[in-house]
Amino acid sequence: MQGLKKAAIASFLISMLVLLGGGWLAIDRVPPYPAKIVSDGQKLSGKTEIIKGQNAYQRYGLMDLGSVWGHGTLRGLDFSATTLNLTGRYMREYYAEKSGKAYAALDPDSAAAIDAKVIREIKINNYDPSTGVLTLSESQGYAFSKVKAYWREAMENGDNTYGLQARTMKEEAEALAVGDFFFWTAWAAGTLRPGAQSTYTNNWPPDVTVGNTLMPDALLWSIAGIVAFFIILGIVIYCVHRYQILYGDEKAVQTGELMLELPLTLSQVRAAKFFVVVTALFILQTCMGGLLAHYTVSPGTFFPDFIATLIPYSWAKSWHLQLAIFWIATTWIGASIYLAPVISGREPKGQGLLVNILFAAVVLVAVGSLAGTALGTKGYFTEDTWFWFGHQGWEYLESGRFWQWLLFVGLIAWLVIVYRGMKDKLFGAEKDNSGVVMFYLVSAVMVVGFFGFGFFYGKGSHLTIADYWRWFVVHLWVEGIFEFFGVAIISLFLVMMGLVKKESAMKVAYFSAILVFASGIIGTAHHYFWYGGPSYWLALGAVFASLEPIPMILLAVRAWKEYQAIQDAGKEFPYRWPLFFLTASSFWNFLGAGMFGFSINLPVINYYEHGTYLTANHGHAALFGV
Repeated sequence: MQGLKKAAIASFLISMLVLLGGGWLAIDRVPPYPAKIVSDGQKLSGKTEIIKGQNAYQRYGLMDLGSVWGHGTLRGLDFSATTLNLTGRYMREYYAEKSGKAYAALDPDSAAAIDAKVIREIKINNYDPSTGVLTLSESQGYAFSKVKAYWREAMENGDNTYGLQARTMKEEAEALAVGDFFFWTAWAAGTLRPGAQSTYTNNWPPDVTVGNTLMPDALLWSIAGIVAFFIILGIVIYCVHRYQILYGDEKAVQTGELMLELPLTLSQVRAAKFFVVVTALFILQTCMGGLLAHYTVSPGTFFPDFIATLIPYSWAKSWHLQLAIFWIATTWIGASIYLAPVISGREPKGQGLLVNILFAAVVLVAVGSLAGTALGTKGYFTEDTWFWFGHQGWEYLESGRFWQWLLFVGLIAWLVIVYRGMKDKLFGAEKDNSGVVMFYLVSAVMVVGFFGFGFFYGKGSHLTIADYWRWFVVHLWVEGIFEFFGVAIISLFLVMMGLVKKESAMKVAYFSAILVFASGIIGTAHHYFWYGGPSYWLALGAVFASLEPIPMILLAVRAWKEYQAIQDAGKEFPYRWPLFFLTASSFWNFLGAGMFGFSINLPVINYYEHGTYLTANHGHAALFGV
């Protein structure tokens, strides 16, 4: 047992060291913000304008309409890919006009010569790190002015094809600056990284007209990922059977029968309110999802008309994502509060009052955050307040920083409530020596702690660095730490109910933790393939993300056995449908997060799939398993 415990701790520490170390090494290798962008001796833009455009992109929630470097929403344009393609097109027009003809009228040889020249100019990196000056060729300077005009007109007049509303931005200066930002993202996606034969985004997006094609490394590491999957799966299957890790009778039916006999405490009764809120949030999320589905088919239209005018796609998408996070987090809070007296056998004085206070805080955060993001997409906040109270601008983390802090404080309060209910099992005469209670408490601390990574970036942070920390919350918090917490709470509950031996529960818990940490933490790297980071993320993401389905396969097998036991218990079994729900969640976790994720995470596939609806297929199915 001590060996498994040490292996679980080592798995977590080593995996975090690799992920954090990779981020540290990437700091100086992100696409630079040029202090000045010049062409033909004239200043065109610079870091100030680029950051202003980036802020405008985030302030109005455009990541919940379109995307940059493939990260964002799939309904709208990928602004970086579109701008890169436009840049190449305008550069070809520039050279064609110098020859006295339109590009479309050129003979094949002349067109091919211009194509090659444009690709060569795009690939040459004319950024001088010693001065911070990016020098554009004449054709690039021409394309820059055309790109800015293109995006200014799009933000002013809208584009109903992609659900972009007219006057998306309130100030013309913002509409101009967002063009500077989009051009910079296109430059990073098109020009070669110093000392490399690939761009800052590892040649994404795929676009042969500007010379972007698949890197050979992507194919190599995709093969390595497949090989690693089969090798580790074989080792895990051997360990499961050799050490009988998941052996034993199914416990779902016995658990349900014992639950019927338990008395309710005051905190458990008051915890019921959380599930009423969960139901309301879930229904509202479903309504927003239905509206998004309609917008996908008929962008910018609805009956009655005022709904489409009032609620743009970015508003509906922001709420759809936020509501999912809120109802899932609220479910965990309510469930752990309900189970605390069951596990500890007692209820601390004043626990019911603390539960009521926490409930009020949860409602305040949910209402305030939703109102803030809605008003933010409409531009009702000032330059100094939008980031704090409006739309923060990051997909899945749309809540303004103020509301984000309040949620973090609420999670800490939840942790205190859980600890108060468990402390007798940690210290004193009733101390649990098996480690199962401490295992649960550590998992709860990690739920709170990993949410805190969302504070490691701020307004105006470098796009690549901010996105690096964002995935610590979006991927690690949801797909890693939540699974770890789920294993912990189930193990603790089964032990305290007397359904399994402590040693058996801890063996399963530690083994599951090893798999989740080793695959999920470093596997986060698959989100960094094309977002301005070094190419070593391709290797780490390809190999370790390929291992993520393995613990989910084990959960699916166990869920099938529990399903059969529930069926055998008969239709009169009182907790039949709740337990069906739990087993179904394990199946969807395996299918959505595991198999659908595996099918798109290999670099050779992800290069072409990134930014398409297959990502949404993976995300929605995975959510069913959370």
